[in-house]
Amino acid sequence: MTTNQLAAVWELCRQGLPLLADEAAQCWNQGRPFRVQLGVRVGRAIELLIEQCNWEVERHVEAA
Repeated sequence: MTTNQLAAVWELCRQGLPLLADEAAQCWNQGRPFRVQLGVRVGRAIELLIEQCNWEVERHVEAA
């Protein structure tokens, strides 16, 4: 996992969303983007971090 992905997982855990953090880590480890479930609210900063992580995953898949 990248530094941003680890930061996103840590931040999700810090915000009390450990199951969501596990889901995000699993997606990124499998090379898939992570989408926050409908009805789950996270802060704008973590939304941007997740978008960055998804971009990293997509770029890595394109490069392969």
